[in-house]
Amino acid sequence: MWAYAVGFTVLPHVGGFLGWFLNRKEIPAWYEKLKKPSWCPSRRMFPVAWTMLYTGMGYASYLVWNDLGGCSSKAIVPLGLYGAQLALNWAWPPLFFGARNLNMWPRLGPGVLGKMAEKQEEPSNAQNGEPDNAEEGEGKKKKVKREDLPPFEIVTGERLPANFFKFQFRNVEYSSGRNKTFLCYVVETQGKEAATSRGYLEDEHAAAHAEMAFFNTILPTCQAGARHDVTWYVSSSPCVTCAQRICEALRKNKALRLTIMVGRLFMWEEPEMQAALRSMKEAGCKLRIMKPQDFEYVWKNFVEQEEGEEAKSFVPWEDIQENFQYYEEKLAEILH
Repeated sequence: MWAYAVGFTVLPHVGGFLGWFLNRKEIPAWYEKLKKPSWCPSRRMFPVAWTMLYTGMGYASYLVWNDLGGCSSKAIVPLGLYGAQLALNWAWPPLFFGARNLNMWPRLGPGVLGKMAEKQEEPSNAQNGEPDNAEEGEGKKKKVKREDLPPFEIVTGERLPANFFKFQFRNVEYSSGRNKTFLCYVVETQGKEAATSRGYLEDEHAAAHAEMAFFNTILPTCQAGARHDVTWYVSSSPCVTCAQRICEALRKNKALRLTIMVGRLFMWEEPEMQAALRSMKEAGCKLRIMKPQDFEYVWKNFVEQEEGEEAKSFVPWEDIQENFQYYEEKLAEILH
């Protein structure tokens, strides 16, 4: 009878594996860019949770089958209901991830859905490193409906708020709630007239990519035909799509030199992401992990201070050096 027990237990895992395999590319390219609540668990928890759930479901179905005498008339209804829910369970990942259909999000009730909708329409201050009750200007931001927003928007400027930097750039291993990309850039142009420009770009909506916005809006304003030495200080490394765009830009423009300093590695465990990082190196991009000194440089050159106050010195967080070494080792393993 052990063969039946194993078969029933393994069966749910088959559909679960196929769902992951078919949609594995959508996680780094789409899902991780969505704005999610701060309490959203790390994606590392999902394989563990679903392994336990599928194992429990499968073995429970074996117990029902065994206690009711196999495929008897008594077992038809409970096993039929089990099979129906298992089929729906398997169908959900392709519909949610493959079709990118947010309407497939589980129905949690009007109260919870209302709060989550507000998070999608207006990112909370806590996600940006501010208290939830922080006021902006003379009052809190006016809520706008999702349909009133453009497909995506890139926020640009010379300096970003200190609270944004402290939260978004922190080089933590688990980046829950940090769903934006903050990109600070320095462009040194060596042409007829030497020039240096700097600023920062920020993702405002899920479809936006600050890396792509740099190539579409910032680089075209620089001198044509001149050599450009570009340095980015980014909260996390580029996704697969942006990595491909970076490689294309470097191959087309031989006068472009790009160095990317990142606070965290984005989805570095995924084979597609590791391949994308290696392709960036092959295309000539220099990819580095930000050291404590680099965070201090960003603080001094890209973070705004309160008006009327003296410039505050950079205060490193407790695990900044440890996390830098962790990511530096991971990047070295990937690139070599």
